[in-house]
Formats: sequence, C-alpha cells, structure tokens
Amino acid sequence: MVSWDIVLGLMVLAFALPFIFLHTLITSTRRRASDEHDEVKHMRSMLAELSEHVQHDQSLILEALGVPFLLMRPSGRVVMANQKAADLFGMEQLNNTNLLRVMPDSELKQFLQKAVSSIEKVRIMIPIVRPDGEHIYRATATHLATRERHIGIVFLDMTEEHRTQVIRREFIANASHELRTPLTLILGYLETLLDSSETEDDADMRQRSLQIMKRHADRMARLVSDMLILSRVETPGTTYMKQEDFDLNQLAQEAVLRLESQAAAQQAEVTLALSPIPYPMQGDSFYWSQVLFNLLENALKNNPSPGLHVQISASRDADGTSCICVEDNGIGISQEAIPFIFNRFYRADKTGKIKGTGLGLAIVKHAVETHGGSIRAESAPGVRTAFIITLPKLS
Repeated sequence: MVSWDIVLGLMVLAFALPFIFLHTLITSTRRRASDEHDEVKHMRSMLAELSEHVQHDQSLILEALGVPFLLMRPSGRVVMANQKAADLFGMEQLNNTNLLRVMPDSELKQFLQKAVSSIEKVRIMIPIVRPDGEHIYRATATHLATRERHIGIVFLDMTEEHRTQVIRREFIANASHELRTPLTLILGYLETLLDSSETEDDADMRQRSLQIMKRHADRMARLVSDMLILSRVETPGTTYMKQEDFDLNQLAQEAVLRLESQAAAQQAEVTLALSPIPYPMQGDSFYWSQVLFNLLENALKNNPSPGLHVQISASRDADGTSCICVEDNGIGISQEAIPFIFNRFYRADKTGKIKGTGLGLAIVKHAVETHGGSIRAESAPGVRTAFIITLPKLS
C-alpha cells in the first residue's frame, strides 16, 4: 500500500517542477539578457571610442593639410573644417556654422554662393584681409560624389607669388623706361652724326655729341651692372655669395678713394670712425664694398651743395653684435619717403635732378639681409640722415 507521504511528495513535486523549470528558465534568460546587455554596452563603448579615434584622425589629417580647408553642405552649413579655415574666417571654429547666413556681404561670401549654385569646379583669386594685412588666396570649390553633394573648399595663400609677379612686372616696366631714355638719346645723336652733313666739319659738335652719348652709355652700363648685382643678391641660395674673412676698414677706405674726386668737386668731407682697426668681418667682400660704396655715393648724390659731412662708423658690442652706420648732415629724407627708399627704382627726389639707377639702396638692403643683418634709415631733414646696419655675432 502506497504511503500518503509519498503520494503527497509526488503531488508537491508535480506542482513544483513547472515552477522550478520556469524559475530556472527565467534566471537563465535574465543571465543571457544581462550578458547581452553588457556586450551591447561594451560594443557601444568600443563604437564611441572608435568614433572618437576617427574624429581625432580626421582632425589630424585636416590640420596636416597645412592650408585652410572645409567641407560644406549645399545649405552652407560646415560639416568639418580645420583650424586654419576657422582663422581665415575670423572664427573660433566652423563646424555646424552656416557660413551663408553668418557672413557679411563680401567677395568671399559671393564665392561661397557661387560654389553652392554651380555644379562645376569653381576657382578664383580672392583678397582676404587678415590681422597682418591683405592676403591673396586661390580658392577652389569642388562638388564631391556624396549623397548630400558635399562641397570641398581649399584656400591656397598666393600672396608671395602675387607680390613677386607684381614686383617683376614693375621691375621690367621701370627697367625698360630707364634704358629707353639713354638709348633714345644715343640713337638720336648717332643719326645726327651719320646723316647730317653739317657735323662733318663741326668738330665741337661731334665732340659734344660723343660726350653725351658716352655719358648715357655709361648710365646704361651702370644700370645693367646694378640689375645683375641685384638679381644675384636676391636669388635664394645663390652660389655667388662667398664666405671669406676681410677687413671692413679697408673696404671703407677703398669706397672713399673711389668717390674722392666727386667729394672734392662738391667740397664734401668724408671721415672714417671704425673700432677696432682692423675691423674683422665674414661674408662676401664684393657685396660689402657695394654696400659701403652705394651708401656713400647716395649721400653725395642727394647733397650736391658744398659743406656736406659724411661719416662711416662701425663698432661691435660686448655680445659680438656689429653696428655699421653711414650718416650725413645733408637735406635728409622725408618721413613719408622712408618706408619706400629701399624699393627698386624709387626716388625720393621727384624733380629728376638727382641722377642714378634707383637700384643702389635695393642692392644694399638685399646684400645686408643675405648676410643675416638688417638695415634701417633715420632722418631729421637738415640735421642728420643715417643708414644703420645691424649684424649678428660672427660665427
């Protein structure tokens, strides 16, 4: 006979088994769900970390471009941009900024509007004012093959290239003008001598014509010589520059001797005050002789009246810095002209009475800078005019 305890136990077990199974299933499901949640959480964390790395890499790539770049939607909203682009637009950052809405009317905004409306590549030269002055940029906008038709825009700073082209055009125009005048005069006198029968028996006229022709031929030769010197000294990494030891005092004495007759004719006094003597220098002695000669000649040419006193001085500080100065007590230079006196063919005297190629001070400036120095001009008209050269310590 079956015990009631057994039957009762079996009944309890029968009722309990489904609940035990259900509890076990729920517990297992919860455990799997927890594991899957942790896995999803881990995957989300990995995805966020990967996204952060991608953004960081994108930022590095954009900054590594070295030029302003931005990616823009057709609406004008910036998707991504590097810091150089933000600086160019005068903003802290450009991401998510709608440039077409926030920018004032300008050539830059007109370029962006054209880039949005055109399906072709847009490329223009555009001036942009920055804190250090106006720059010329070549801006290129390209539509990318993306679903949202993103527009990539890159800016290349062409300021130096533009300035070089302007200088080259001005140089050619000025040089042509300077050469045309003496050449025209020489040809005119040649035609007179060759075609006029009156000159055959007029020795004085022939002599005067030949002297004028020689004077203008000398002017042309000097101009060509100065142009060649300037071209050499301006060329980066030029092989014409020598590195040699020389005595600046000796070069100064030679410059004074070369201009001795002109100084005597003008009743001008030229003195030297260099310390120490000899004054050791390093560099290309030819170009330093040009520097001293041009500065001394410049003082004499601009002050033809008697009583001029010119002094060439040089001294060396305790730290080895050299200071070379050519000063005079002549008519001086106006403050308005000082910023331009080192430009090619610039003449402070607009009357044309003072002759010269207009390249002397340009040669001086480039020769000094090529040797690692700097030059500036100071002038109190009628009292003192000085050209001051500063050179670093000898290596």
